[in-house]
Amino acid sequence: MTETTNAETTEYELLVDRDDVVRYLDGAGLLPRLASSPGEVDVVEVTAGNMNRVFIARGPLGSVAVKQAPPWVQAVGPDWPIDPVRIASEARAYEMLSALVPASVPTVEPVDLDRYVLVMEDLSDLDVLRDVLVRQVADVVAGREPASIDFDSLGRVVGRFSAELSLATSVIALDPAAHAELVVTAANPELCALTETAVLDEPYRLNDHNHWIPEMDAAVRALYVDTELLAAVATVREVFATRAEALIHGDLHSGSVMIGERDGVQAIKIFDPEFSFVGPVGMDLGLFWANLSIAAIAAERVGATELAAARASAIDASWDEFIAAVSERWPERAGTPDGLDLEAWLARIRSDAWLFAGVESIRRTAGFSHAADFTTLPAEQIPAAYRELLARARTWVVTGADVTTTIEGTP
Repeated sequence: MTETTNAETTEYELLVDRDDVVRYLDGAGLLPRLASSPGEVDVVEVTAGNMNRVFIARGPLGSVAVKQAPPWVQAVGPDWPIDPVRIASEARAYEMLSALVPASVPTVEPVDLDRYVLVMEDLSDLDVLRDVLVRQVADVVAGREPASIDFDSLGRVVGRFSAELSLATSVIALDPAAHAELVVTAANPELCALTETAVLDEPYRLNDHNHWIPEMDAAVRALYVDTELLAAVATVREVFATRAEALIHGDLHSGSVMIGERDGVQAIKIFDPEFSFVGPVGMDLGLFWANLSIAAIAAERVGATELAAARASAIDASWDEFIAAVSERWPERAGTPDGLDLEAWLARIRSDAWLFAGVESIRRTAGFSHAADFTTLPAEQIPAAYRELLARARTWVVTGADVTTTIEGTP
């Protein structure tokens, strides 16, 4: 069907209900993977993020996830239009990642750019990492034993993911012409503009998108006149806009990771690379570090100090694995660009990561999208959690270094 909202009509058919999804899969020749007839297929909507609509279609023979990009931000509607071709960026990133880190990403079908649909592996047997982190804290509060996560393994998967993608798509592996071509083909201007607005602009000025808890009012308004911080954020904005180093995920937070058990071992899948573009290598690590820091603070606030330390350890593990991957791949490089010093390059990536950890944390405090890790805490613990995060975040942005975790090591 064609969906009409607020007198806005799309130029392509949107998937709205079960029948739409089944008809789409049948027309795409994918229905036989699920069932012998349309009537055997069940469909449930699992839309959770801000950008797209997602369904799970299940039949006796199998299941798939069906993701469609509407021509607007899904969480807002037609009042916030955005080009649905963003789903092509996601498909392009998946294609490359499936060759580099196949165990860490879902399998996907070729993207349908007539309907802006991506059909992929059903990950519904796994849980969104952020949801698991929230449940762990809820269990602690309720006096129950929280579900176990191997945070060292989690960090290593993310570090390997970032390193493999970065090395394969940077000038370390590509000749200048091929890298320049990738910069153009992987361009993602609308979602880059959205990141710049939501992460690097709006949290530092009054606007209708921002919100925060009343107890943080004075601290948030102080951001708007903090000249040292604002100057540092301007630097981060320049890094984001100009440092076209390698293809990155672009939105690698705890809501972009699925985790659970498959065949008796912990399974981790990184998904939703729709914000991917050729940008600063340290950004993906920084977003992950910010969200694991948020998770660690949440655990601290309910007295789960061992859990907090385990969560924070994923940060160290991701950097250690990033370095290990660089060490393994460095001898295979096509060549070292003039003036590139490995130790200095790694130091810059680490510093950039903390810069992006800082701006990600500030937007989770004073911007449009907050983290459920904090919003689901016992009410009396929420203000202290935000205050702690904002204090750390300011230091990360101003110094480009961590104040709570020392990360050592270079190849």
